Order: sequence, then structure tokens, then C-alpha cells
Amino acid sequence: MGEQIGKSEPVQPQKQSQPEYLQRSKALFAEGKYEAALDENLRALAEGRGAPDAALFNIGLISAYSQNPKKDYPKAVQSFRALGAHHPQSPFAEQGKLWLLILEEHQKMLEEHQKMTEERQRLSDERRAVIREREVLAQERKKLKYTEEKSRQLDLDIEKRRRKSLNR
Repeated sequence: MGEQIGKSEPVQPQKQSQPEYLQRSKALFAEGKYEAALDENLRALAEGRGAPDAALFNIGLISAYSQNPKKDYPKAVQSFRALGAHHPQSPFAEQGKLWLLILEEHQKMLEEHQKMTEERQRLSDERRAVIREREVLAQERKKLKYTEEKSRQLDLDIEKRRRKSLNR
């Protein structure tokens, strides 16, 4: 099995067969019981049973799995980082690095999408404000035209009255 945390016994080579928790975890994962599969690996990791590198990899994989309704990308990233940091010679280390790159790229794309959505919303808000401002200006222009027309009419009336009074 693997090294047990807190004990000073030598690391024994892994047996060819997988630890029992890995077999249970794979079966649960295949059945779509992702939370139970995740719990198996978390429990094994916490208790120091089996292969911690395999448990970390599985935790990352289950957490990142797209069909897992409770997927947790930050947890997956954390698990793959721990795998690379604590078990760089593991046969899972290279796959973990690839998953890490994919998840980090995915996070960047999400952040860019969020920024674009916010920018689109900001532009839309600005556009609505400009439209409102144009409508207000158009109403003011109408009022000014009306006032100008009334003023002309008043000037004409005054001029007519003045001419009438002069002709008398």
C-alpha cells in the first residue's frame, strides 16, 4: 500500500491490484454516483489509505467531470495542483498537469466571457441613455419650435395692431 501519514514505517511497494476504495470509486463513478465516488477518495486520502496520488487525481477528475451536477472546478484545480506538488513522480502527474492546463484555460475563458457580458451590458445601458437623451432633446426642440412659432405669430399680431393704429 502507500505511506501512512504520521507513521514511521517504510513505504511498501504498491500491489499490482488496485486498493479497494479505488475499485469502489470507479464503480460509483461509472454508476453516476459522483458524490459517493468523491467521498471514497476524500476518505481514503484523509485516512492515508491506498495511493494518495490516485486519490488526488480521482478527486480532481470527479470534481471537473462535466456530467457531475456538483462539479467544482476550483476543487479540481486544487487537487491537480496538490498532485503535481506532492507526487511529481506519480504516473498520474502528467495527466494532472494536462487537466490543470485545461481547467485554467477554461477559467480564463469564463472570465473573458464575463467581462464581455459586462461590457455588452454597459454598452447597452449607455445606448439606452443616449436614446433617452436624444428623445429629451427632440422634445426640447419641439418646444423651442413651438415657442418660436408662437413668438413669430405674436410679432405678426403686434405689427398688424401697430399698422392699424397708425392708419387711424
